Amino acid sequence: MSVDVTFRGVRGSTPCCSADYNIYGGNTACVELSFDGKIVILDAGTGIRPLGNDLIRRKVPHADLLISHAHWDHISGFPFFRPLYRTDCELDVYACPLSDGRSIEHALETQMSSPFFPLPMSKIPSSLHFHEIESGDSFTLCGGAVRVKTLPLNHPNGATGFRLEYGETVIAYISDTEHFADRIDDNVLSLARRADLLIYDAMFTQAEYPTFRTWGHSTVEEAVNVSQAAAVKRTALFHHSPEHTDTDMLAIDRGVQAEHPNVFCAKEGMRLSL
Repeated sequence: MSVDVTFRGVRGSTPCCSADYNIYGGNTACVELSFDGKIVILDAGTGIRPLGNDLIRRKVPHADLLISHAHWDHISGFPFFRPLYRTDCELDVYACPLSDGRSIEHALETQMSSPFFPLPMSKIPSSLHFHEIESGDSFTLCGGAVRVKTLPLNHPNGATGFRLEYGETVIAYISDTEHFADRIDDNVLSLARRADLLIYDAMFTQAEYPTFRTWGHSTVEEAVNVSQAAAVKRTALFHHSPEHTDTDMLAIDRGVQAEHPNVFCAKEGMRLSL
């Protein structure tokens, strides 16, 4: 069984475009998972645009998209996902309702409506299917081969974490979440337990965090704590702050790896085989 993980966008909040972001990348949240060639996409930030181009090149006809929540950095790439505009492509979208009860379909329709976008979602020629789930649900993808567990995360307006199991391989995707001061979030631990790869929101350093308390994001140091408590094999720090240039990221990466070799900063374009 083959599982490949490709980081298509690793930045949080807003895309960054300058020479200061060439090494770690500036596109926002999007991760491609390949389970023996069957594609599951985690979030639709701006990183989904180059992914879409690649899927067309590879002639991939179908993908499943899991959306953690509807903040811009997790959906703004959706209208630029080129497979949407091909009649021979099919996309299944899974997400929980928004905090006000509306659906992710509504959020994406709004994003693609006038005056924000010239082509309404109703004109998309691909086969597009929406599946509303509840946080806490479990379901399967890829013909039942991939088991998905969901739990709510601690984030303004809500967010959903995902645990994907394929055979004995486990990937946990926990973005965006804010840790608790006195304990590790039970939901985070449940999703991350003995994962082969944990992808974790490490937007801030511990020194920065007090300024951004209640913003709904976690830290590099907490990623290490979760990794150790959950007996994770490898942890990818994710959702990098747009204020962290390559110089900052290199310092964070080297610092954490010196103490914890199984923890690293995800780079746009990085591919892992599990």
